[in-house]
Amino acid sequence: MEAQSLYDYLGKPAGPDLGEKVYAAAIAEGAWVGTKNIDPSKSTSGYVRTYLVSFLDKYFNRKSAVQATLEDKVKILEDRIKLLEDKVDILAPHFKSNKEADDLPF
Repeated sequence: MEAQSLYDYLGKPAGPDLGEKVYAAAIAEGAWVGTKNIDPSKSTSGYVRTYLVSFLDKYFNRKSAVQATLEDKVKILEDRIKLLEDKVDILAPHFKSNKEADDLPF
């Protein structure tokens, strides 16, 4: 499982208010929270909190890359099937699906 800081995840500084909200949500959910040491000139504490990307995706209501990719592939396959069905209906009308013929009694 990959963990990222809010800065790494969002691509910009999150700020202390958002950071505390995310931390409180993680604690309330029982999500894993880690730390990452950083240059003390960037944060007075010398560390930032890290969270699992799956938690951050859920918190920020984003689809994970894997989920988005799978949904895109399913959509492409559905579109291709529809095109093939349309081609069959045009080129070989005798193979055209008939709803009544598909309803077999057994």
